[in-house]
Amino acid sequence: MASKNMSTKLYKSISKVYDALDRMYFTSGGRNPRELIGEMIQKDKAKVLDMCCGTFANGYVVACNKPDAMVVGLDRSKPMLRKAKQKVEDKGLKNVKLICRDATNTGIKSNTFDYIIIGLVLHECNPDLWKAILSEVKRLLKDDGKLIILDWDIQESVRGKVKFSPLYVCECLVTPKYFKEYYYCDKRIFFADYGFELERMERCDVTFVASFKKKTMESEKKNMNNSKEKHSEERYLEETQMVNYRADSIQKLVEKHGWKDLGEYDRIGAVYDFVRNDILFGYNASDLLSAEEVLRDGYGQCNTKSTLLMALLRAVDVPCRLHGSEVSKYFQEGATSGLIAKLAPETIAHTWVEVLFKGQWIALEGVITDEAYVQGVKSRCPDENWDYKGYAISVPSLNDLNLDWNGADLFVQNTSVVKDYGVYESPDGFFNEHKQTWSKLKDFAYIHYGRKVMNKNVARIRQAV
Repeated sequence: MASKNMSTKLYKSISKVYDALDRMYFTSGGRNPRELIGEMIQKDKAKVLDMCCGTFANGYVVACNKPDAMVVGLDRSKPMLRKAKQKVEDKGLKNVKLICRDATNTGIKSNTFDYIIIGLVLHECNPDLWKAILSEVKRLLKDDGKLIILDWDIQESVRGKVKFSPLYVCECLVTPKYFKEYYYCDKRIFFADYGFELERMERCDVTFVASFKKKTMESEKKNMNNSKEKHSEERYLEETQMVNYRADSIQKLVEKHGWKDLGEYDRIGAVYDFVRNDILFGYNASDLLSAEEVLRDGYGQCNTKSTLLMALLRAVDVPCRLHGSEVSKYFQEGATSGLIAKLAPETIAHTWVEVLFKGQWIALEGVITDEAYVQGVKSRCPDENWDYKGYAISVPSLNDLNLDWNGADLFVQNTSVVKDYGVYESPDGFFNEHKQTWSKLKDFAYIHYGRKVMNKNVARIRQAV
């Protein structure tokens, strides 16, 4: 989030037009999210906090619909609160209290509220503010209380992208890194990390509204006891921020292909073949993409394809884990070249998936390179029968390379491993310890230039067959 001084000036300048923007995006199509919030608050005599309330757009609807409820609006912007006060007075509302305070330190008694609303706030925050605000929310909510979140939703249709694009650009200019991290994350997992469990989510044109229940010490203790009773392999079926297999796009894909109806051997093979050949080999902007984001890209390399493969395997109840390592950069020659190859670090973070099948862990590193790409490399190097390293392939024999699922280990880059980090339950854990470090300049050059050149090289190799 911008500094307090910057954000104070910003909200002072937009307070006069804030409600006009609200009308433009919330009443021009689809359900009005403010009204949906009102529906989610079911108790007639509830105590409700509209946190970071701005001009009190959310709390105002609740106060009007629930005259017996007590609705508190809290914000640190005095210009916003003046607009809120004017609306409350014009309507003659008697069940409203407006407070000028910081959301991270409200000074309000613990366990006070039945509902806390946070609307269009968290996408502007950094991790420190996420933690501070949501910790305060958890303190203020009653044990059976509900957190209601209204925020921008990911746009998939052309119409939605066009409509949301001005706001997307503005938000990216203010907090580019953390806005994108929050905007594209799986909200169920995001809020679970801060002690809230998703109960309901509704989409409203460019926004979503979600209701979460507070995880109490009793429920956490119960979850811990249940966790201890799990079979050891079940930890390899859990969802994480990156392996977000409950995402709509992942679930729809699994249902479309009917993978759950297959036997275990065929199930693994079908998922492996999809990620290998339908998600083409190519270089993404980041190793830290979620499975849903890799699927959206439609291409990937070792780390990103591994994330998607894990998500799809876990979505069809196949236990899997991640094997982490570092590889030498030199076997990538051909896929990379020139200045790009020279600027790359000497060793590169490298992962592959291991699947549990018939009591054995089987490596599925072969998922990285699609068959069309492999054939393209073979056509360029027809007589490579010995130790081969090039074009992002590193194997004992290129000519003998067969990466079709057969129930045994499948490797395509492992002979260039220079450091082995062992196994991890998820890519989240691996990259928390072994994230690839670049200078900001190299990172920018890779995202906006280097990977695009590399992807063009890969496409040419694939088309050479």
